[in-house]
Amino acid sequence: MEPTREIYWNIVDGPLIYALAVVAVGVLVYGVIKRIRLWRLGFSEVRTDRMGERIKGLLVEVFGQRRHLRDPFPGVAHLMIFYGFLGAFIATCVIALQEWTGIEFLKGPFYLWYSLFADLAGLIGLIGILMALYWRGVVRPARLHSVMDDWIALLLLLSLFVQGFIVEGIRINVTELQTHPSWAPWSPIGYLVALMLKGFSPESLMDLHRGLWWLHAVTAFAFISYFVYGKFTHVLYGATNILLRNLGTTGKLTHPDIDVLLEEDEEALDRLGVGNIERFSWKSLMDLDACVNCGRCESVCPATESGSPLSPRKLIQDMKGQLDRVGPNLLSGTDSEAGIGGPLQALMGDGEDGAVPAVLEAELWGCRTCGACMQECPMYIEHIPKIIDMRRHLVMTESKMGEDAQTFLKNMDDRMHPFAGVSRDREEWYQDLDVKVYGKGDQAEYLFWVGCAGSMVDRNIEVSRAMVKVMDAGGVDFALLGNEEVCTGDPARRVGGELTYQMCSKENIETFERYGVKKIITTCPHCMNTLKNEYSDYGGDYEVIHHSELIGDLIHEGRIEPKKNVDSVTYHDPCYLGRHNDVYEPPRDVIKSVAEPGAFVELEKNRSKSHCCGSGGGYAWMDDHPEKRINQERFEQVQGCGAKTAALSCPFCMQMFSDAGSALDPEGEVRVADIAELVADSLEEDEGIKGGG
Repeated sequence: MEPTREIYWNIVDGPLIYALAVVAVGVLVYGVIKRIRLWRLGFSEVRTDRMGERIKGLLVEVFGQRRHLRDPFPGVAHLMIFYGFLGAFIATCVIALQEWTGIEFLKGPFYLWYSLFADLAGLIGLIGILMALYWRGVVRPARLHSVMDDWIALLLLLSLFVQGFIVEGIRINVTELQTHPSWAPWSPIGYLVALMLKGFSPESLMDLHRGLWWLHAVTAFAFISYFVYGKFTHVLYGATNILLRNLGTTGKLTHPDIDVLLEEDEEALDRLGVGNIERFSWKSLMDLDACVNCGRCESVCPATESGSPLSPRKLIQDMKGQLDRVGPNLLSGTDSEAGIGGPLQALMGDGEDGAVPAVLEAELWGCRTCGACMQECPMYIEHIPKIIDMRRHLVMTESKMGEDAQTFLKNMDDRMHPFAGVSRDREEWYQDLDVKVYGKGDQAEYLFWVGCAGSMVDRNIEVSRAMVKVMDAGGVDFALLGNEEVCTGDPARRVGGELTYQMCSKENIETFERYGVKKIITTCPHCMNTLKNEYSDYGGDYEVIHHSELIGDLIHEGRIEPKKNVDSVTYHDPCYLGRHNDVYEPPRDVIKSVAEPGAFVELEKNRSKSHCCGSGGGYAWMDDHPEKRINQERFEQVQGCGAKTAALSCPFCMQMFSDAGSALDPEGEVRVADIAELVADSLEEDEGIKGGG
């Protein structure tokens, strides 16, 4: 006899299952529609461009589980659950296909291989679930904040797989073991269960089978119904969120042109930023439902680690709670401030008036905009834009900010740079150098954008001078703006001062147009990110390269030949160069050009997992007095790797490392140097500073 089996074996009213399926799917669809209606409270946002690229990325993340696997143990567990469940789902669909079409293809060798596939898929899923239970219940890492929903989801999955194997084992015991024992091993797990049930009477097993079969069916449909009300929502919403992810650099923030906005609506100034949940875009609201509360963002957040009130995980979960509270009232047209049992929470506040807002202002001010949370999130949730939007509301609409932020924003408004009490101007540092200056009528291929820190902070002036030496040695044609250079506006924008940012950006763009600037070199990743990614919103399109990229090209082309004179060195990846702009190799190539063989050692947290120095988001000029200094934590990591030189490529990082070194390494055992300084030191003596061209 050809291997096969009866689909509804021992089940008289099996087709009733389709009625249950209709009910379960109806509940699921109703839940999805409810969430979509809430998302539509937000304003419109285009996320359907470049669909081919979006689908490709979705397939990579779903089937490759790339971001999940950045954390190996839970990543592998999730991978096994995914493929186990997918295999079991495919096996169920194959049975349904035969039932619906009436074509009996589950027979012969195909049936045997199908049986093996289904059992192995179930086994893989079962192992993954047990790993997840061990991770959540025994290991219990600090980033996990388990709630009842987490246990319901895992136990529901566990019961599905276990029930399936028991039902299969009973069937095999009563049928295949009695009539065709050679078929049974092709379902290895079911076969093992069948062997364990030997000794029970066929009648009792058949009664048990019928009861368990229907229990399994009800559990499966409860699972489908629960799909959009609990932990499993990430399967639908998370996949959709990945598909509609931001395809650009995470370093770019967007905002309407305020001048145009005010022309259209004079009252718009009172609504800048986001002060209510419904003022986010629909995609931002969908982000909230995609979050699975896994805590990966929290585990890598430098602010959380330092003792700041900010937790990216909690922030998103609290915002989701706000949407759930306020959304139904907004949809019904009732007052969003009135809820069942009393007033609803405000979206954000300081909590000093006794009211408990969904998000505390202190949480928003903890963010360094380093992007670690967004890099780790497997659902591609965009934390930073939400935080900045709420900061914008606090700064521009309510004028609520700390004294540090207020001071440096005022400095930028008054002096076009964020520093207070600086005696230097932007031209003093190069007075003894023979360099081109646009304002003197000079022209050049590149603008060397020095930046505020590079021209006004003594330690970073040394870096600027070293960069001039390197460019001169390589024959780079460059010129400076001098006092015509004003801050890019990055610090103001990240702290919420969008008006100040746009003032700075538009002035710089006018200056660039006046001198025909098209190519820009800078030693500052923050300036690079703003000039390259954000000025285009206002018509400023430039070729912007970081100095590590330029130096790397000069070395590769043989235009400079550094000596190998560094015998122990490591490298710190700046957040705005690495995570936000994906520049990882050029700085390493430059360092290796001056390092002795074997002298370069990677920090444990490197590349996309680099630990923030703590200066982003305006914190080069602010301080929130954390329990542990972020820059000191990073400096300790450098000390722990044993390297005697910490190579940097960012003036903000230089500021933070210098401060940390003063506190933790007063003897100066670890040298802190920019890559431009390392290269300048390694050049021949006759390749001194001459100037750009």
